[in-house]
Amino acid sequence: MKTMLTVRGLHKRFGDHEVVKGVDLAVAEGEVVVIIGPSGSGKSTFIRCLNSLEAPSAGSVVIGTGESIVAGDRKALAKLREEVGMVFQDYTLFPHMSVMANMILAPVKLKRASKAQAQSDALALLDRVGLRHKAEGYPSELSGGQQQRVAIVRALAMKPKLLLFDEPTSALDPETVGDVLNVMKGLAAEGMTMIVVTHEMGFAREVADRVVFFDGGRIVEMGPPSQIFTAPKEARTRQFLQAVLH
Repeated sequence: MKTMLTVRGLHKRFGDHEVVKGVDLAVAEGEVVVIIGPSGSGKSTFIRCLNSLEAPSAGSVVIGTGESIVAGDRKALAKLREEVGMVFQDYTLFPHMSVMANMILAPVKLKRASKAQAQSDALALLDRVGLRHKAEGYPSELSGGQQQRVAIVRALAMKPKLLLFDEPTSALDPETVGDVLNVMKGLAAEGMTMIVVTHEMGFAREVADRVVFFDGGRIVEMGPPSQIFTAPKEARTRQFLQAVLH
């Protein structure tokens, strides 16, 4: 199976504090990898390094068979951002722009799509998440769950090869979490390559091809959900799951 992402020896330091400590990870095309672990374990910093929102202190990140991204290489970074979409916990929609304007901004500016084509694609994507009727509305008029669904399809508008999710449901009202997770489940079923940092253990069990348990800036254990959730090999993994599942 084709490899979509290769991470080797990834470190991230903030001053003297090392947050990510030599992580290796390979993700296959079409694979869904879910990263779980306690708060402060370095999960979010790690995923932000994958599309250079945080510049790694050491190590390499390679998308497909391309070259690793070097800090300051604007051309390579622009290509990376085209191929790797990111969905954050706080939506990051531009509040002064309509939903449609948010959707078409990147395809028109970065991919040189025509405005008409970008609008047509945006409407199709909004249809997919049941929000076509909100195209001319503004983020402030949408619920948190609706904003997050727009954020997901806005990332899809760039036709990425890989989608990263950094705790996409953590800021949502419990009643709207299911709507967002259902969109993500649909993407997984269609073969989208995804790396998801989340506290949603039910989603990890149901959708992940592999679950990665992250703690202390390192991968402690990884494997299929059936193994991680029923027979974890590491004591730290068992301790964490006992705390969050009971």
